[in-house]
Amino acid sequence: MDFVLSGVAACGACLFTNPLEVVKTRMQLQGELRTPGSYKIHYRNVFHAFYTIGKVDGLAGLQKGLVPGLNYQFVVNGVRLGSYAILESGGYIHSEGRVSPVKSVAAGAVAGMLGAVIGSPMYLVKTHLQSQSTASIAVGHQYQHQVSRRRQPVHIMYGC
Repeated sequence: MDFVLSGVAACGACLFTNPLEVVKTRMQLQGELRTPGSYKIHYRNVFHAFYTIGKVDGLAGLQKGLVPGLNYQFVVNGVRLGSYAILESGGYIHSEGRVSPVKSVAAGAVAGMLGAVIGSPMYLVKTHLQSQSTASIAVGHQYQHQVSRRRQPVHIMYGC
């Protein structure tokens, strides 16, 4: 149950922080791998970035990458906090009836690494989607991920 509750709580926070992440991602990519002064500045500051993205991409543009972001938060925090709770209830962080700081830190590190390894691919897709924009304000490399609601048929060719 700790897995689900911690994952859902993180998803709730993600709904509000995702627009900030979209702005952060686009501002970080602005001028990526270019010498200063050789690229067009689309976003002068955070407030201008919010305004520009909302105006050009629409308000939905501020929530780009939301679905993979929610998946990422649910998995990472669910695994991290849920596995730590399992380690704690199993007595792995206790020593002589008290909580051992060393074992507690080690358990937290293992739980955090496990969550990060599992969630990393979703974070990558989220960042790619957040950087996608209309051509007039596009920054950095534009990955062309297609978000599809229907399944595509799989064609299998059999060799003779």
